[in-house]
Amino acid sequence: MLRSVLEINPHARVQAEEADRQRRSNSHHPRSFSHGVPMLLKDTIATDDKMNTTAGSYALLGSVVGQDAGVVEKLMNVGAVILGMASLTEWYSFRALAKIPNGWCARGGQAQLLQDPCGSSSGSAISMAANMVTVSLGSETHGSILYPADYNSVVRLKPTVGLTSRAGVVPISSRQDTIGTVADAVNLLDAIVGFDPEDSEATSEAAQFIPDGGYKQFLNEDGIIGKDWGSGELMLLQAEFKSSVNEYLKELAISSVRSLADIIDFNQNNPELEKLEEYGQQTLIESERTNGIWEKERKAAEYLEKLSRDGFEKKMKDYKLDALVTPGISLAMTVLAIGGYPGISVPAGYQSVGMPFGIYFGGLKGSEPKLIEMAYAFEQATRLRKPPPQFFQLTNHFLFGTV
Repeated sequence: MLRSVLEINPHARVQAEEADRQRRSNSHHPRSFSHGVPMLLKDTIATDDKMNTTAGSYALLGSVVGQDAGVVEKLMNVGAVILGMASLTEWYSFRALAKIPNGWCARGGQAQLLQDPCGSSSGSAISMAANMVTVSLGSETHGSILYPADYNSVVRLKPTVGLTSRAGVVPISSRQDTIGTVADAVNLLDAIVGFDPEDSEATSEAAQFIPDGGYKQFLNEDGIIGKDWGSGELMLLQAEFKSSVNEYLKELAISSVRSLADIIDFNQNNPELEKLEEYGQQTLIESERTNGIWEKERKAAEYLEKLSRDGFEKKMKDYKLDALVTPGISLAMTVLAIGGYPGISVPAGYQSVGMPFGIYFGGLKGSEPKLIEMAYAFEQATRLRKPPPQFFQLTNHFLFGTV
């Protein structure tokens, strides 16, 4: 059992029938690539309908959001069909880092295809790998889009922070959170980028990077030619998570939990439901102990910014590089995460035991066009993806970078 989908949208059939009617009509042409295309959302991306948005936790089951997430509103405007909610590692793994298994959440249980699914956007990647949907949306703070792509042999695109709106998405950090795509990644990216008044600061700043004509124009099979290749984070994320999730919970139209402290209490009062004895909630507790963004946290943020500016950015500019390219999981994901930089993962082959791995293309903010060209050219030239041939034992090895 895949356990990659937590619930089905009861309005999906109506949305699909309406899209079919419009596409058959003489007065309607397809409104976009996404018109009538079924897709899944990670269970942290809110929809103002009869579906739940729970981050995989029973604590948020039955809560009601005030409106669609910004990216969902854009998808609905171009006629997409929201099929349902994809599973994930509960609370982005931030419930208990290093202890909660990749792809496990209380609501759905253990999601897997043939191997460790990685996380936290596990269900989004599994559903794509199993050909359940054409595209799906995931989110990332530190590796959650790119790592599962590697483990499930699918294409994933992590955009520059701010290129896609985070409004209406269960948050961790406004510095690092971003919404990205799985498979048909470029076509879907065109549908969800752009300014959102509900996430105005980030989306207005990143709007300068959106190319005229969109991103599909960079799907060039020769795009790889002519390109030159060449910490305090956890402490800060814990403080940011507490303030961000408290703000998110306060804005829910209906909810039995209104703060991180309420979530911790819910888990303690429902230990069997949430498997508290097995997996704990230490990261939530450590986040609750923080007291906002003060001098220590500001210094950590400044240090991470300095590492990005004087390290990755400087080297890329000094050597006039188009991309950082690495095979498989590497520290490059940390570089991209802390700086808010974009990255794309493409299937690159299989280890001797059959475990898939990918190749990553990362770059400076706004470099999506170049990255798309290179990643697409590599994919078309190699076509290495195939269903993993062997069942692998699930692990919960600690990979900080899966939130």
